[in-house]
Amino acid sequence: MLRLKQKSVENKTATEGNGTLPHDAGFTLIELTVVMALISIMLFVTLPRIKRDLFVDQTKKTSRWLLTSVRYLKEASIRDQTDYLLHVDMDNGKFWVSATLKTEENHEKAEISGLTLVDGIRIRDVAFAGNRKMTHGVAQIQFYAKGYSDNAMIHVVNENDRELSYHIPPFLPHMKILEDYVDLEN
Repeated sequence: MLRLKQKSVENKTATEGNGTLPHDAGFTLIELTVVMALISIMLFVTLPRIKRDLFVDQTKKTSRWLLTSVRYLKEASIRDQTDYLLHVDMDNGKFWVSATLKTEENHEKAEISGLTLVDGIRIRDVAFAGNRKMTHGVAQIQFYAKGYSDNAMIHVVNENDRELSYHIPPFLPHMKILEDYVDLEN
């Protein structure tokens, strides 16, 4: 019995009143400092990339919209035997699609459902064959029922002055995306 009491006294001295050991009370200052340093290093490495990727995503969104719209317009003009227009509003940073025979009300709905560029991305100009270039207003790129389109180049610039050129060739079904500012004749 005496031996049993001694063991229980030894157990009570080795543990605190709640049954935990005294060295398990929390994290040490060194452990907290190491964790904070690792988190800081991770943020230092990833934040510039996140900022870059957010903008690139907006440029990719514009590119995807233009790619799918041009492909759709070329296919739909042949299928429906109707001329279509891709409107490029350089002053307001908008793209939208309409049929040439649509009413004014349908034209306004098409403009609302188009793509509006985010801040920092702007349309520099639209160049057409024959050295015709528009820098203001609304340019219209026509897609004809016979399967071809106007030969046009859309130039887009971001806030870092990175330029993209979108070439719409008249007889090919796909649009070409070119890095940097490229003239239509090149």
